[in-house]
Amino acid sequence: MEVQIIQASPQLRFVGNTGRCEDCEEEQRLEDTLKKVLEEDRVSLSGASLSHASTVFEAKELADEEESATQQTGPKSDLELSEEERRLLTELRSRDAEVRAHERAHLSAAGPYANGAPTFEFQTGPDGRQYAVGGEVSIDSSPVSGDPEATVRKAQTIKRAALAPRDPSAQDRQVAAQAAQLEAQARQEVKAEKVEEKEQTTESTSSSPEENKESTTKSESSNDSSQDNPFPRRVENRFNPSSITTGNLLNIIS
Repeated sequence: MEVQIIQASPQLRFVGNTGRCEDCEEEQRLEDTLKKVLEEDRVSLSGASLSHASTVFEAKELADEEESATQQTGPKSDLELSEEERRLLTELRSRDAEVRAHERAHLSAAGPYANGAPTFEFQTGPDGRQYAVGGEVSIDSSPVSGDPEATVRKAQTIKRAALAPRDPSAQDRQVAAQAAQLEAQARQEVKAEKVEEKEQTTESTSSSPEENKESTTKSESSNDSSQDNPFPRRVENRFNPSSITTGNLLNIIS
């Protein structure tokens, strides 16, 4: 295949007497010159160049067609849809409403343990719009570190959130079962802590009588020593208010 690029022929106009021989020769000379210029302006392409040029032209035509189709495609009204498309559109709209209500129930019941807004999976309907056909709410289900009682309360909230929708899915029920297991483990930890506290209280109570007995023994020993020694008894008598008649405490002690 040969591609030729030919420039438009220049328009020549001769003014003068065409009957003169000099004019005829000049006209012929100009025509010969023009033919020579046209021959030099021809361009021949190699096979590789022709293949590349064809690919470029085809790609451009395809892009133009896709752009034209994109401009023509847009949201359709119900009147422009077929009966089958209307039926599918009705199902998508119903599913979209159901999915959004389902995830709102999870989010509302999860409270502070929900990690952000729900995420949805979308499908394009025959009318060109997006409809939610699936969704999920991320919930923090980790135990509360060092506080099993708080973990029990958190697990109960997660279980309520999982079963909050009117029709819980199989995944929702699985999450609720995991939350129940977390609650049971936390309750065992709470019970173990209470048993440990009770044992410590019992040990503290059992050691008190011995300490009281030792204190009583020391007191009795002190009284016996006071009776054997007359000086402490005299000092004690002097501090008895009934024996004080004159003077003050400083004088009595001295």
